[in-house]
Amino acid sequence: MGAGGEVRYSCRRSAVCGVASCVVAGMGCVLVVAMVVYLMFRPNLLHATAAGAELSTFSLALKEWTLSYNLSVGVDLTRHNARLALRYHSIAADAYYHDQRFAHALLPDFSQPASTNTTRITPSFQGRHQLLGGLAAAAFRREDTEGIYSIHVTMAAKTEIKLTPSAIIRLPGPNIKLDCPLRLRLHPSPSNATTTTNNHNPHHFHPTACHISY
Repeated sequence: MGAGGEVRYSCRRSAVCGVASCVVAGMGCVLVVAMVVYLMFRPNLLHATAAGAELSTFSLALKEWTLSYNLSVGVDLTRHNARLALRYHSIAADAYYHDQRFAHALLPDFSQPASTNTTRITPSFQGRHQLLGGLAAAAFRREDTEGIYSIHVTMAAKTEIKLTPSAIIRLPGPNIKLDCPLRLRLHPSPSNATTTTNNHNPHHFHPTACHISY
């Protein structure tokens, strides 16, 4: 084959090599990202605990099944990998009573630098919501007699991973979902303490582990 044939063959071989190099480089980037995400977000590296909660209002108007509530929760997010920093954004919190969502709140973005192992977020809910169906109302009457209410607080957030000591490399992290099952006693505020009709025991809250999913 002449010189022209050799040139065309060399060009084809160069093109194939270029494509193969791009594929190998892309697979390498995917493996690096997957490794970082795995090291950061496997279950034993990120824990969430409902460290505090206060339920100052929780009453139900039986005719309308309208729930009045005032709830605040403190959730501790603990990260055990000091080599990676996290940024949380698009954070939303919801409160459920017997599978019915009765409150929704948006939380500000925040960062968890490598020097900080635990960060507390404090969603709060206040307002009124009409419950649907009679099952939740029946559960409320039973729990109101017992003085302990079963409430689930869930949170969802998007994350960004920053590699330390340099924060130049930033990678998108997985979406995080928290589910905190709570058993709460009514703890009226001092202004309502003398007018409340509930004679519940003094407020005691035990820290509760939250379930994390990705």
